[in-house]
Amino acid sequence: MSTRECRSILYVDDDQAICEVVLTTLSLVAGLAVHLADSGERAIDRAFELRPDLILMNEMLPDMDGLTTLRRLRESPLIADIPIIFLTAQMSPTHVAHLIERGAIGVIGKPFDPLRLGDALLALWRSTDVGRGVALNPGDPARRRAHTLSLEERFLDRTLREVARLNDLLARAAAGDRAAFEEVQCIAHSIHGTAAMLGFAAVGSAGGELERLVESAIMATASPVSSAEPATMRHLVKQTGRLALAVEAAAKSLPTA
Repeated sequence: MSTRECRSILYVDDDQAICEVVLTTLSLVAGLAVHLADSGERAIDRAFELRPDLILMNEMLPDMDGLTTLRRLRESPLIADIPIIFLTAQMSPTHVAHLIERGAIGVIGKPFDPLRLGDALLALWRSTDVGRGVALNPGDPARRRAHTLSLEERFLDRTLREVARLNDLLARAAAGDRAAFEEVQCIAHSIHGTAAMLGFAAVGSAGGELERLVESAIMATASPVSSAEPATMRHLVKQTGRLALAVEAAAKSLPTA
């Protein structure tokens, strides 16, 4: 029996909103790389390119349905053994049994709970011969802790680390590095969206305000001879501090075991 960990997932869906939720949620699972494809044909191409450990696929796709895509994936020995899990709104026992009979290792109903998605996928992974009982390396305390934390705790842990990164980026931006502004904007956007999805209103609001401020700063420095005003940088640093306080308050509000 293999002792391989699940390190990469390919998610297949043409709904960009759902893709963003899945990508954001699964990116919080320690050690897991998440890739996207927006059609069955693209899923086949990416499966050859990436050789993911697991494929999570919406049953309804724009070019060919999930079962047709599964059949095509199974035609090549190079990718035929990749476990496939379906997301579907049709959760009748008969339909679920049909998907399993056709080769899926599991089925997750839509709408799904983002807070449970990572655990559900890894549980199904462990049920396969390739992944049974090996999703966590028990000799690595950091990996063990990251895996046992709740999704909310993992998000807050990661966000606190990102606050330190934001401060470094703002220092670079103040020195004239415009690319640092864009990275700050990406981080703030991610925090804003994920916090809102997980119910951390204050964190989401702080992240959204930081995103708004840095977007204004980017527009103000669009000219080749422009640089960020000191007042603008002070506002950005202050808002980053507010974000850190919001994250710390959210962490304290979590129930203790």
